[in-house]
Amino acid sequence: MDDQNHDKVFFSTFALVLGALFGIFFLCILAAAIIAPEREEDPQALARLEQRIQPFGAVVTDPALLVKTVAKVERAPYTAAEVLAKACNACHQAGVLNAPKNGDKAAWSARATAAGGLDGLTASAIKGKNGMPARGGDPSLSDDEIRAAVEQMLKDAGI
Repeated sequence: MDDQNHDKVFFSTFALVLGALFGIFFLCILAAAIIAPEREEDPQALARLEQRIQPFGAVVTDPALLVKTVAKVERAPYTAAEVLAKACNACHQAGVLNAPKNGDKAAWSARATAAGGLDGLTASAIKGKNGMPARGGDPSLSDDEIRAAVEQMLKDAGI
């Protein structure tokens, strides 16, 4: 082959391969249209699909927005024991991050005195304090449920 024709041969071969690929592409599209023609979707199937692809959560990076984004779920109020088991005991059972342990009268007395009693402890549990998140990390808990849990903790400590 002549050295001067390499470019011509390359471009003609490249154009031939590219044309063949486009031909295969359009042949595949034609075959797909013949095999699976478009049809109307079942409205019930579309509704089920929409339900399945709904987001199930949201990422909230600002605690101030957390209160606004939490959907209120209608449920029976939790008892103090349920709130303790659900949110409080994870830290207060073991004393994580200097949390006063359940039943530790001295630690709870000091905290109650410093916070201003039951009302002060309840307010700090609702707002969060140091490493403890607001509402013990469960924004669905009501103020009354938090208060009942704090009362139960104080009662368990003998205060």
